[in-house]
Amino acid sequence: MRKSWKPAPTLFGYFGRKYTQWVLLTLGILVSFITLIEVLELMRRVSHKTVEISSFHLVMISLLNIPTMLDELLPFAVLFGSLSCFFIWNRSHEFMVTRSVGQNVWQAITPVIFSVGAIGLCHIMIINPIAATTAKQHNYYMQNIFTSSDQQSGLSVSTSGIWLRDTSNAYNLIINGQQLLLKEALISQPLLYQLEQNGKLSWRIQADTMHLTEGGWIVKNALRTENNGRQSALGDVIIPTAMQPSDLLESTQAPQTVNVYRLPGFISVLERTGLPAGEHKVFFHQLLSTPLKLIGLALLAASVTLVRFSRQTKLKLILFALGAGFGFYFLTDLIYLLGTTSRLPYHIAGWGPALLVCSISGFLLARADE
Repeated sequence: MRKSWKPAPTLFGYFGRKYTQWVLLTLGILVSFITLIEVLELMRRVSHKTVEISSFHLVMISLLNIPTMLDELLPFAVLFGSLSCFFIWNRSHEFMVTRSVGQNVWQAITPVIFSVGAIGLCHIMIINPIAATTAKQHNYYMQNIFTSSDQQSGLSVSTSGIWLRDTSNAYNLIINGQQLLLKEALISQPLLYQLEQNGKLSWRIQADTMHLTEGGWIVKNALRTENNGRQSALGDVIIPTAMQPSDLLESTQAPQTVNVYRLPGFISVLERTGLPAGEHKVFFHQLLSTPLKLIGLALLAASVTLVRFSRQTKLKLILFALGAGFGFYFLTDLIYLLGTTSRLPYHIAGWGPALLVCSISGFLLARADE
């Protein structure tokens, strides 16, 4: 009977620790380089403004954006760090010694898979909540510097105004208004359409304003029109709702500013109010697929570095790293765009890049090992 393979704890810990150090070192280099460029660009943009901001404050604003940058830089760090680490392992023959004791390539690379998967989980559970908080602060400072106060007062969603949906046990309302003032939770010149279960119009209300409070919608100077054309002035009325003022205020938040623990509930709020939630859904599933995506990139690096090696590999590795890294970035960005515009189901748009890179890299690694 064949004995099951169990990794040696010392060897497993050694390779896992060395690999993690290479990935974190690469990540630190990338973050430092991109942050320096961002600070210089921010200084250039501020130099054209009348307001005076110290260089220290500009640096602090740029540092707030570092956790958010990790979303885009982490795949590059894993790819470049893996290639560098595996290249060193081959030069020092450490990986060859591991294979010589009878381990196949999948057994030998188990510490790498475990380490990069742990990095992905830490990114989801720890870095993402921090990034959501710092992204809000970063956006707040950037808006104060580069956006006038008039542009921050309200939100006009389309040429026909804003559209909301509010459903409850008693009402099924479609709300159209000229402008939505987020801080006041106030809609100007609203039109309320009450729909029956079969989708037919029951009645319509035209008003001056409607204000969302804890007790419901306060509709000012409401004029109700029935299906038969009969009109009746209702004055100021209160329409009960399950929505909260904070729902409207938070509905315009970018997905990067909502942490992973609140994102499912936030998506439910968007769907209940009829606001588009496609971008948040795709972002949520892409975030959950981070460990699988990073594992796929590590396996891709292993397929071209660990199994076959020659003295002419240095230039090939650099070209491969640049091509694979930017190719994966543009592929992910394209699929993300297709998902947010409903050209692809959000599950496929979220998990597609991770599954694709894992399938391709696993196939290449298995073929190379043969």
